[in-house]
Amino acid sequence: MEKMHVKMKVNGKDVDLLTEPRTLLIHALREELSITGPHVGCSSSHCGACTVDMNGMSVKSCTVFAAQANGAEITTVEGLGSPDGLHVLQEMFKEHHGLQCGYARLA
Repeated sequence: MEKMHVKMKVNGKDVDLLTEPRTLLIHALREELSITGPHVGCSSSHCGACTVDMNGMSVKSCTVFAAQANGAEITTVEGLGSPDGLHVLQEMFKEHHGLQCGYARLA
């Protein structure tokens, strides 16, 4: 299958991927960009472990093709904090042992 260029901003950084049109955003993030915060938890889009922010809207990245994110701004849990400290969501994950859908994987 012919690959295509997909340009997007992920966690504030411009990225340019060469990927197949059928590649899901979750797989592009994890496998091509090594961003491991979003997880494939259920393979049916019910659990939400793959949720990312895309242009200001929460989307389940297991239901979006990477090609659909061309030109988009994507924020994952890794992109929420700042050098000065954790974002409130990151802090709550830490404080309450929020291991997305029970996954405590190290990538």
